[in-house]
Amino acid sequence: MKSFGVGIIGCGARTRWIAKLLMEADKRIRVAAVCDPSAKSVELARETFGRDLTVCGSCRELLNSPGMDWVMIGSWNCCHREHAVAALRAGKHVFCEKPLATTWRDCLAIRKAWQASGRSFYIGFTLRSAPHYTTIKRLIDAGTIGKIVSMEFNETLDFNHGGFIVSDWRRLTKNAGTHLLEKCCHDIDLANWLVGSRASRVASFGGLNFFTPENAAHVRRLGRDGKGRTAYSAFDGGQEVSRRNPFTCDKDIIDNQVAILEYANGVRATFHTNLNAGIPERRMYLCGSEGAIRADCRAGRIEIRRIGFAERVRAVRVVAEGAHAGGDNALARDLAASITRGKPATADMNDALTSAATCFGIDRAMTTGSVVEMSPYWRDLALETPAEAR
Repeated sequence: MKSFGVGIIGCGARTRWIAKLLMEADKRIRVAAVCDPSAKSVELARETFGRDLTVCGSCRELLNSPGMDWVMIGSWNCCHREHAVAALRAGKHVFCEKPLATTWRDCLAIRKAWQASGRSFYIGFTLRSAPHYTTIKRLIDAGTIGKIVSMEFNETLDFNHGGFIVSDWRRLTKNAGTHLLEKCCHDIDLANWLVGSRASRVASFGGLNFFTPENAAHVRRLGRDGKGRTAYSAFDGGQEVSRRNPFTCDKDIIDNQVAILEYANGVRATFHTNLNAGIPERRMYLCGSEGAIRADCRAGRIEIRRIGFAERVRAVRVVAEGAHAGGDNALARDLAASITRGKPATADMNDALTSAATCFGIDRAMTTGSVVEMSPYWRDLALETPAEAR
């Protein structure tokens, strides 16, 4: 039976989890080699994939190892350009965790290497594969609510999850990029996908208003959970995580942000993220010419109401198992099909670029206090206008 070898650059908790699901999805797939500067991550990879796992001391050594056609990149976001370009130049197909890269220049460099390689590129937008969102997409494409006119969407995080983000490596933009890019780029991708267009102009406001030293007393106010973990430090980020005080540690990301997007096809959208939410949500509300969809990924709920005198709200049942509303399991199945059968990626280079560009534009609007025209980004992709890029 033919086997398919995969190498992993950056074998942290997230990449190990997806690789494990990948091997379960198709028994012919095996992790052939890993590379990671963390001895703890390497040891956990050995426990997951077998003691005979090949451990490489560098990216170059891994890419020169025999028996692998695909490389999974789970390194820090700031390293994505180096690792993705090297893998593509070595003739490997690439799966890269989101986001594509931390700067627009790095994104374009990866794109150039991909275009020259003739290889497949798969971006890890796990929510694209989640039954919750594929159901919403089918409803929209079927004309259930007519033409989308406007929408709102959000990602508000549990206080412990937020505390984790502002205290681990993601707290510094030099490592991960901005919060919007690192955490919310696949929320932006979902909006781009569902709307079926690219943003023409964006605006945004945000800041670091809660996770500051003067608010550290909230840790004592809330105390500990049933396992003895202190408030704002009870999120399970993997065994390799070193804990810092989320209120007093050095950081330069924001903890809340709102954005307004206007798309080339006329759809207008608002987005809201907050890292200290009493009611965590990943919600969407889409208003169309003939009805509306209200959905919450965390609650596993999708509701539809057509416009009309006798119309009622109708619930749509979605069956999903596993993390990210079933997205991780579905992503692993889709990726396995790409590896073994050459199935096109559920989310590809163009999706990765469009999401990243939109995040860069929104963050630029936030820092400059201006409405940002997105056309320069689309020109960089040889797309004269957003309308032509749809």
